[in-house]
Amino acid sequence: MKAHVITDGKVSNTIIVDSLDFMPGLVEATAGSIGWDYIDGQFVDNRPAAVEPEPALATTKEQLMAEIAALTAKIQALA
Repeated sequence: MKAHVITDGKVSNTIIVDSLDFMPGLVEATAGSIGWDYIDGQFVDNRPAAVEPEPALATTKEQLMAEIAALTAKIQALA
């Protein structure tokens, strides 16, 4: 069976064992993965959310000129 090794309330490893009595700190791996918290008998994913990548920058002269035109129009609208 798969078991999580719990260290200081966190899943620190996942191993295959015949019995949870194999070593202290083992919990059957019914959910979760390394890095998850183990709180009151429940696996909780408290890891930070993935950061969304920035949109790609304009790569051609025409794209850059279009961005400049759009920004210029926004600036003029503020004046």
